Amino acid sequence: MPKSLCVEANPGAHPIASRDVIIDEERGLWARIFLPADQVIHHSRQVPVAFYFHGGGFVCFTADTMEYHVLCELLAKKMGAIVISVNYRLAPENRLPAAYHDGFAALKWLAQEQGGRKDPWLAAHADLSKTLLVGDSSGANLVHHMLPMLAAAEDPAMSDIQVVGTVLIQPFFGGVARVPSETKHRSPTPLISTDMCDRFWELALPIGADRDHPYCRVAAPDHPLPKTLIVAGGEDVLCDRAKEFMETMGGSSKDLELLVIENAAHAFYIALESQETAHFLDKVATFAQGIFA
Repeated sequence: MPKSLCVEANPGAHPIASRDVIIDEERGLWARIFLPADQVIHHSRQVPVAFYFHGGGFVCFTADTMEYHVLCELLAKKMGAIVISVNYRLAPENRLPAAYHDGFAALKWLAQEQGGRKDPWLAAHADLSKTLLVGDSSGANLVHHMLPMLAAAEDPAMSDIQVVGTVLIQPFFGGVARVPSETKHRSPTPLISTDMCDRFWELALPIGADRDHPYCRVAAPDHPLPKTLIVAGGEDVLCDRAKEFMETMGGSSKDLELLVIENAAHAFYIALESQETAHFLDKVATFAQGIFA
């Protein structure tokens, strides 16, 4: 994978301020909070919260990677929401389900009096009754696997966090049997390839597990799903996995929407000036504002 620059948070920036918070120092779990400062500080208003989980095949990138910092700034501005970008533990040092547990711990931190509730930005401006879970690639996989953990949560404080929807951007799923988009001929230098996906799964799954493991291969859930937007790229090796997810989940919720951006490869949204990125951001913003209303 190409190396990416990391950028520092900027609490004084406008229109989107940002700063880092420690969630669990022992496990190295932290998050970057993006505050639409111009929208909330001068009006003393509360806004929805979007948890963001970055991609990278569960093995690379961080919440302060430049591409994700910029993307979260754009999402905070477009959605008019506080974005909390979680820096979860990576494989192979921390194989799955470590990332799932970190995602759940971040939500639990938000609900705790000694955690997110005492954070000055969140205490003043976060409306926990309107919480959206967003992730791209492996982060979208993480969002999906957090839902049953949330459904089974017994902590009364967690009930204050109402997950009203999810956005799964080019979700990272797989299986031993190939789907057409995994065998389609593409450019010799795509951002990810089928072989690279296989390698990521080899590093991320429990030792000895294959790609039909439930962390990788989608199975119908035994709990209802919130409203969900699934974003796929027509030129993405994972495109048919997103469609497979849509078909599998269809029996559990009718509030599923699939957006296929035909000319989009994997992680197309890092090209900020493209028409595909503009369309994607507008669609996510419209979806979020619809469920926040």
